[in-house]
Amino acid sequence: MRGTTRGRRIGGLLATLSIAVATAGSVARPAAGAGPSIAQSRPADPVVVAGSLVPSLNNVPVGDIVAFRWSNGWLQVPVQVDQRKRVELNTVYGLSANATNPVNVVVYADPKTYAGAGSGMLGGLDEIVVMARDMGTQTSSAFSEPAGVSHNSGVRVKADDPLTGATASFYLFRRSGTTLTPGAGHHNVGYTFRLLSGDYKSTYGFSAGPNPENSVVSTASYTRHFGDRWLDDQIVLKAGAATRVDIVDRHKALFAPGNCTRSEDTFDSGEGAFIANIVGPVRAIRSYIGANSGPYTERTHLFYDRREDIITDLRVHPIPSIMDFWDYSPAAWGMRYTNSRNLGGVDVDGAPDSPASGAPNWEKVDGPQGSLTHVERVNTNISGISKTNYYYDNATTPNPVTQCTGDKFSYGASGTWVTSSIAGTDPHQGYTNFFQGRDTLFFEAPGQPVSVAQNHNRQIYNPLTLAASLFKG
Repeated sequence: MRGTTRGRRIGGLLATLSIAVATAGSVARPAAGAGPSIAQSRPADPVVVAGSLVPSLNNVPVGDIVAFRWSNGWLQVPVQVDQRKRVELNTVYGLSANATNPVNVVVYADPKTYAGAGSGMLGGLDEIVVMARDMGTQTSSAFSEPAGVSHNSGVRVKADDPLTGATASFYLFRRSGTTLTPGAGHHNVGYTFRLLSGDYKSTYGFSAGPNPENSVVSTASYTRHFGDRWLDDQIVLKAGAATRVDIVDRHKALFAPGNCTRSEDTFDSGEGAFIANIVGPVRAIRSYIGANSGPYTERTHLFYDRREDIITDLRVHPIPSIMDFWDYSPAAWGMRYTNSRNLGGVDVDGAPDSPASGAPNWEKVDGPQGSLTHVERVNTNISGISKTNYYYDNATTPNPVTQCTGDKFSYGASGTWVTSSIAGTDPHQGYTNFFQGRDTLFFEAPGQPVSVAQNHNRQIYNPLTLAASLFKG
């Protein structure tokens, strides 16, 4: 039997990033047409359309949905449909649903895990994804349809940028045969999930780990590596003239500096499971659960070719605090760390620094190795949460602060530190609190000015707003 008596649990749902309008950092909308086009101003950003926004395409086979933009003619663009489903997440552990206190949530469907396959037909929970840079700035002045699509199946999806007033559109159709493919010959992201023990369902240690992996995500802009569920241990920046070295020691999780009672390693040693490992023409998805006494705690990575979104849903009993931060490797030596409270920055060199404290909106490391920006935020209904930045640069050995995981020294370790206690968030224990952390990473060429990170932050807090309408003759 998989799991423990505590293992009848599971959590979480990943929110669509590009539709919901955030409030922090929002600005008044300028006149329409001002500023650069959406394709120019948001080249790294996805446009994620809920299936419920395009009801005329519901019940169409997901492999038959294709996308186009209009620019003095029709041009096919890559589109990906990711199916989602509502499950009682005990079943993701390969267990029976919790009949006593069921908590049903929406997850990504994956036939290779116990989340299971989707229906194969577009539904309201599903997500349709294109890149913002693939949207067109013009629309057809007279009705026409691309070759190879079903007549009168079109839907126009229009995006508005609240920061610039720019608008853009793309069009979804049902293909009429098999000549067109959803990816339009593109594959922006590569993801190889490689569990060293073998087949996931038959060899994974659901009740206890570790479960070693050699899993790799690769795009033209970056390479990422995972050695276990929570063992996130590589970023190689590849854009422009980046030196293409691994700048990351570990993506770390602790209660407090030097407190090793809980960490990403203890998470991997406890019970857990994968929800989904998916790769398509536009993005890859890695979603998993299980973090010691938070077996429903869930993390999902959404990988695009120039950006990654990491969404963590905390589901656990009350805890004293939490840290989510990145410890960089010796290969990051010489980079410059900046954040929204420290625009001048400090050198990542293993020598202690004292940047201004306080929770930043964004953080960035930049040097010949490349440029990496984090835009971080916490969504919660728990009152009284206090948080600050964590920054620690000290290569002394033995280190004054115990390095619980990874190497024995610290280079530019930085991220979010919630210093207050966090009330219970596990719905299986009757809690109604929620706590979600988000970290959006942008992978770019060396030498990005502070203004680029500031713009990423504004755009994350002011996402595109979407509307759909039928496109028929």
